Amino acid sequence: MADYLADSYALVAFLEGNDRYVRLFRRKALATTSLNVLEVYATLLRRMSAAEAREIGSALLPLTIPVAPEVALAASEFRHRMRAAHKDCSYIDAWGYAAAMELGIPFLTGDPVFRGLENVEFVR
Repeated sequence: MADYLADSYALVAFLEGNDRYVRLFRRKALATTSLNVLEVYATLLRRMSAAEAREIGSALLPLTIPVAPEVALAASEFRHRMRAAHKDCSYIDAWGYAAAMELGIPFLTGDPVFRGLENVEFVR
């Protein structure tokens, strides 16, 4: 089982060489969701050639873990609560957070909207 479920912020920070994330990725077992890979891949396509982006995106695929379909409902509820609290949370971020909660592993992110929330490992 993974030590953390990494969101897109964490994955991009690692790929950019952020020392805190590089150390975490070396010491801990990390997982992510296929939707986070989708988001990271889209980011990479804007920053580099399609071939380079595909190579990196493909390398992230083995980190993906299956997520139960019921997480969709929990993710929507979480996003609804966040928006009611005037916090901007994307569907993919809500999906990742709800998946981490369902799996019982901490959600790894540096996205300020998650600072101080239950089950979050916040790293900048």
